[in-house]
Amino acid sequence: MHFRGTLSHWDPTLLSHLRTHRPLILLDNAGIGSSTGVVPLTFSSWAAHVLDLLIALGHASGVDVLGFSMGGCAAQMVALNAAARGVRVRRVVLAGTTASAGPGIKVLRSEQELGPFMRLRFAASEEEQRAAFLECFFQPGEAGRRAGGEVWERICRGREDGRADGGRAQYVGQEAAKRQAIAYARFMDEAERGQGSFDRLGELTMPVLVANGSDDVLIPTENSVVLWRNLVNSKAHLHLFPDSGHGFLYQYAEMFARLVHDFLDAPDVERGSRL
Repeated sequence: MHFRGTLSHWDPTLLSHLRTHRPLILLDNAGIGSSTGVVPLTFSSWAAHVLDLLIALGHASGVDVLGFSMGGCAAQMVALNAAARGVRVRRVVLAGTTASAGPGIKVLRSEQELGPFMRLRFAASEEEQRAAFLECFFQPGEAGRRAGGEVWERICRGREDGRADGGRAQYVGQEAAKRQAIAYARFMDEAERGQGSFDRLGELTMPVLVANGSDDVLIPTENSVVLWRNLVNSKAHLHLFPDSGHGFLYQYAEMFARLVHDFLDAPDVERGSRL
């Protein structure tokens, strides 16, 4: 899941479309939502928890993995470390995400570039969270804000429906968010490059779908392209959705779900082919 989100913050429309063809396992990683523990400070440790869960649920013999945003960083580490734990990852979908530090990967550094992330990081009230969501996930302008507003309302209704007390599941708090931000910063730090995914992308031989919006201001779209180009042994596909940003998979929920289904159901193709 994305930064500060819980399993209750998925767009229910997207989940509904994904459920039409296959069962889904949603999780809150350690220290997130209703899960106990503390948020690990590396994405490799996030991945270890996912692998522990798959083993405990009896799914080690085969699973497809979808990760969104920071969840996509963790999903790469799940795929890279699965075999060592005896888990078979069949196919991978990486949405709105990036490889770790490496040639061509853009790291946001300036105050202007980091502005949207920082507003999402410290948004406290419902009004602040909505404003940060629209800014970070959708294109500026009337069409983008209208699409974002519709998605926000769908997610809010889903969060209410999922709570026995009639309230809304909340974003993770500031301490957990800080630990998430540290894990991301370490993933994007050249000094810790050996612990990330970039130099290991060639190890992935299962089909991988990389998808993003045409102009993602939270995790730059060009990072998705660099990620795809370095998946040299993965039969990798790349799809960029028009007039959209980080929240493309919600803005185009039905279309993205159809793309995922087609990708997961497709027969194997020759290695190295590109879409």
